[in-house]
Amino acid sequence: MNLNEDDYNFSNDDDTDFETNHERLKKFPLYVKAMEILETVDALSSSMSEKDKEIYSGILRESAMVIPPKIAGAYGSDNWLICMQNASIIRYHAEYLLSSTAGLISFTLTDKRYVKVLRTDLEEFKQLFITWVNSFEKLGRNNFEDQWAVFKRK
Repeated sequence: MNLNEDDYNFSNDDDTDFETNHERLKKFPLYVKAMEILETVDALSSSMSEKDKEIYSGILRESAMVIPPKIAGAYGSDNWLICMQNASIIRYHAEYLLSSTAGLISFTLTDKRYVKVLRTDLEEFKQLFITWVNSFEKLGRNNFEDQWAVFKRK
């Protein structure tokens, strides 16, 4: 997926209605890839034995389900801190999914083709994510206060 400047337009003008913002979000490449990851996790889960589903499916789906709304929350914000907080949560869940693939290969009878597709999806997602996070710089950092001191100003 190729990204352009319009993909990273964080302005949430009051003149723009919810449907327009929602339609833009549904076309945003990072969001599209996140939804593909969710579909891949669902397909992967359907290939699991009942025992493996009980152990792995719920937590994998939970991580995959957290990502799209966090993208939406940052996409609709012009606040650097909110974008960074959501990006951190997204990264955590994407890394969890990626690290889980090793266990799925080693300890389950899950269809390895789905695991490979998930890994590929996550690598593509990571590249889009890096570009997206780099675009936060145009939001500026001057108007925020992180009371937890996680995101410090340079």
